[in-house]
Amino acid sequence: MEDVFQQNSDSNSPRSVESILSEGYSVNGTNFIRTGAKRFGDEFGIYVAFTLVYIALSMAISALPVVGDVSGILVGPPLVAGFAFYMRLQSRNDYREFSSFFGGFKAPFWPSLVSQGISVTLAMAVVVAILVLPFYYEPIQAFVTAIQKIETMPQEEAGEYMLTLFTPAIIQVGLIAAVAALAVMTFFSLAPYFIVYRGYTAFQAIGASFRIVAKKYPSFLAFNLLLWIMLIVGFLLCCAGLLAALPIYYLSLASAYEEITGD
Repeated sequence: MEDVFQQNSDSNSPRSVESILSEGYSVNGTNFIRTGAKRFGDEFGIYVAFTLVYIALSMAISALPVVGDVSGILVGPPLVAGFAFYMRLQSRNDYREFSSFFGGFKAPFWPSLVSQGISVTLAMAVVVAILVLPFYYEPIQAFVTAIQKIETMPQEEAGEYMLTLFTPAIIQVGLIAAVAALAVMTFFSLAPYFIVYRGYTAFQAIGASFRIVAKKYPSFLAFNLLLWIMLIVGFLLCCAGLLAALPIYYLSLASAYEEITGD
């Protein structure tokens, strides 16, 4: 599969998936995050500006009645891929501008990114359902029913009532779902970058990511856990920390992809 950026690069040829698997590679999560943070710091302003656009568009799309969820599925993956498109040009010192962030909406990237996003989301949903529903069906059903009552409550009462809904069983469900989602997502964490950097189809990218990550899954899981912790800390910092944590999250994954594949 041809590297779609190859014509402007003086770098060595990227390693094939078979070469990566046979020759091996190392996973240094802290180094990946350090590289991602450096990329972010080198062009701080434009990354923050795009992150603001990303957050604003995501909120606006989710607020759309009826079509909000569908629109989010169609727009979210190519929008997130913008971090990878821009960093790729940045790391090669190629010409780039703000519009470079929106490369994911061009063919052939858009359908592959959307298909990959849907596939991974479905995989996570299936695993979570298998682990949770057989053991926590009744608490979840009671939680959903109680949530529906909040819509008719005054705002003051709704806040207090909401706190009473988080029973030990519901907290356990949340923890199990989070761990399961992290475990599944880790396998496919490199998939979007195979699409962006090499023009893979969704299923080619999913397969390549799964095979590479599976070879050193514990190390990748620890790396992704670090990234999740970073996002949580960023959110807790009055949400302003997300303006740094969100781009560094995706730039760190892109850095991992580059180092492992040689792109």
